[in-house]
Amino acid sequence: MSLLIFGLLIFVAIHMIPSAPGLRSSLLAKLGPIAYKVLFSLLSLAGLVMIVNGLKVAPFEPLYQPPDWGRHLAMLLMLPAVYLFISNSALPVHSFAQTVTAHPVNWSVIIWSVGHLLANGDLAHVLLFTSLGLFAVASIITGNARGLKPRQERPSAVKEAVMIALTLVVYVGLFGGHRFFTGMPLVS
Repeated sequence: MSLLIFGLLIFVAIHMIPSAPGLRSSLLAKLGPIAYKVLFSLLSLAGLVMIVNGLKVAPFEPLYQPPDWGRHLAMLLMLPAVYLFISNSALPVHSFAQTVTAHPVNWSVIIWSVGHLLANGDLAHVLLFTSLGLFAVASIITGNARGLKPRQERPSAVKEAVMIALTLVVYVGLFGGHRFFTGMPLVS
């Protein structure tokens, strides 16, 4: 369990830096933009690897029995979660979601967390999904405090169709590959 917890601490801590503009500016000034991005990416990846491996080796300690329908609802919720996740501003194609919220990735993480809490009731999963879900809520709050706003320009129907098609491709890939990167097949 300690590997999972340590991974969560690293991942959340590194992702809190953008919420602290003074710290981020100081690090950018000291490291430069390229070194900052490389260090941010490496620490994020290290935290993610620790989370995934920590989850794989964590003992199963049940806290609650998920509802029978929880797994199916989780699979359904992943579709909007994937759409929101890929709706971030890093992609060249913008989505309708960006005109509704300045935080599509955080909303994605919240939906992902809730869906997975409906499907998993053991301590390790509850720790993972609750931690990241609460972090996403905190990130929305701090982003709003920093004045982040949704995009004003709506995407064309063609651009939105591209986002939806990309969402479906990523969803199918995640559905099929879930067992390979989490060790848990979605369908037996």
